[in-house]
Amino acid sequence: MTSGETDSDWMARVLAPYNPWWADPAGPWRRELPSFERPVLDLLWRDFEGLRQALSVTGPRRIGKTTILRQLIVRMLDRKGMAPERILYFSFDEPSLLASGERQAAAFDLLAAQQGVKQWDRGNTHYFLLDEIQRLPYWELHLKKFYDQGYPIRFIVSGSASVPIFRKSRESLVGRIMDHHLLPFSFREYCLFRLAGDSAFSRILGEHAGLKERLLRGDGAGAFELSHSLEVALEPYRSALAGLGAAYWRHGGLPEVWEIDDPIVRQEFLWDNQVRRVLFGDLAQVSALRKPENVTRLVLYLLSNPGVELNVKRVAGEAGVGREVVEDNLPLLEMADLIRRVRKFRAQPYRVRESNVKSYVVDLALRNAVLKLWDEVPGDDVMAGLYAENVVAIALSAWPETVELSYYRRRTREVDFIVTHSGAESLPVEVKYRRSPEGAPEVERFMGEFRCPLGVVVTRESPVVLQGGVLSIPLWTFLLAV
Repeated sequence: MTSGETDSDWMARVLAPYNPWWADPAGPWRRELPSFERPVLDLLWRDFEGLRQALSVTGPRRIGKTTILRQLIVRMLDRKGMAPERILYFSFDEPSLLASGERQAAAFDLLAAQQGVKQWDRGNTHYFLLDEIQRLPYWELHLKKFYDQGYPIRFIVSGSASVPIFRKSRESLVGRIMDHHLLPFSFREYCLFRLAGDSAFSRILGEHAGLKERLLRGDGAGAFELSHSLEVALEPYRSALAGLGAAYWRHGGLPEVWEIDDPIVRQEFLWDNQVRRVLFGDLAQVSALRKPENVTRLVLYLLSNPGVELNVKRVAGEAGVGREVVEDNLPLLEMADLIRRVRKFRAQPYRVRESNVKSYVVDLALRNAVLKLWDEVPGDDVMAGLYAENVVAIALSAWPETVELSYYRRRTREVDFIVTHSGAESLPVEVKYRRSPEGAPEVERFMGEFRCPLGVVVTRESPVVLQGGVLSIPLWTFLLAV
């Protein structure tokens, strides 16, 4: 802060480098943006055009939220022809703001005054894209005030969903904000990114969209036809997809990690950004971590045991921590996008219950780096099966239609996943990642007991087959089609 500088002068000085399109809408700042656009950008743009609510972009650290906001600005300029001076971007990571409590408290008012925003001036809408907004105390109250009092500002905010207190703040804006949650790249996104120069590949995937919708409505014939057609169309890419699948298992879905060749540097980057800062920074804001090393032990245990049925007593004993460490932190680790919990299936999906769970890693690169597996992933066939199960779990949990993702176990009978959707409809999904998988009697029994019209078996490399209401489909075909 410069001595004697007014708030207006400070604001003008700070905002200029954040908003280069004010000086030159077609300037070199565009070259810094990646040409690849994630599908969530289309969803964000759809809601930007169709809704009046504020929009939020959330996700783990280093996931690309700032990139999404800047790509949205490009669309505002190019597709809508919006006046550049009405589009404001600001990051609440700004050091000169963090150094002044007074300016933090007045941040929204200062931004509005700097842009000349007047209450109820509906014909002159301004667009505020506010990054890392969780750094501003009580940000949700400021946004609510401007939203409710008729200021012509359309807010698009971003924040780290690994900060549980941010989620609670956003929940207080229900009805005023629509969230778009970013996770690491899916396998489909990873392949589209790696094969970005191959227009035929992206065209094939575009022409074979809709498998998820067919599966959820129980359309076995339609799902088979689409899957089989996709499998045939992708035959020229079989070798490339095998290599991309192995690379995806090793390096995960964070683009920054893909650029790190040194495995030691990769491990340090992932541990520092995805674990240490979450445990010792984000979660410390909402949980009294008296012994953070115990939570670290719990994280290491969960990373070492993906897809294994767990209960609190067993986890506490094998991880060497107290039961309260497990009970208190499992929900927080899921909220921080480190893991996904899958509970045991019950016929009444909305019933609150305590039971065993399975835990899956949101991004397998973290497991590989922390356990120093380097490039031998996934190792033997057993571990390959667990990795396949893990990526299917994360894919299914990301479906917007999924009310609950659970696993089914009764005595010796088990189905890996049950997707509960459309109220209480169920889609059983079994992962059989063996070289010569047998049939799927447990899926068929579940379908009979719970009257499911369709089941899915995800295989290693067997061809697409529909038999007895069960669709068998290779892993990579399944992930590319949904």
